[in-house]
Amino acid sequence: MMDTAREIEMLRYLLEQVSVIESYTKGLEEDEFLRQDMVKDATLTRLMVLGEYSAHVDDELKNRFSDIQWQLIKAARNYYAHVYRGVDWLMVWEVVKTELPTLKNKLEHIILILGEEQNGKTN
Repeated sequence: MMDTAREIEMLRYLLEQVSVIESYTKGLEEDEFLRQDMVKDATLTRLMVLGEYSAHVDDELKNRFSDIQWQLIKAARNYYAHVYRGVDWLMVWEVVKTELPTLKNKLEHIILILGEEQNGKTN
């Protein structure tokens, strides 16, 4: 049986990674992002953390909320971790600007649902 409190904590940690990436890239245009090595490196590191910890989400939760591409998030982490000199920074930028906002909304929604279910069980 899934430990709901643990899963909420894990999802909040994933959400934190997204929020930190947003703070790194806030107000930047693509060309500015591409010129700022520290921002790129910090963003890539957080994307790898996101991918690593997404693998620790319980399979029951992954199956229930299968609209999130959990396996793709983990695969992206593996790609980023092993591509070394060949990082496609335009692809990273696109992920940050197009995929992360959607992922953030989905994570927030799941946390809300699990929190409501958890509260319903304790009342």
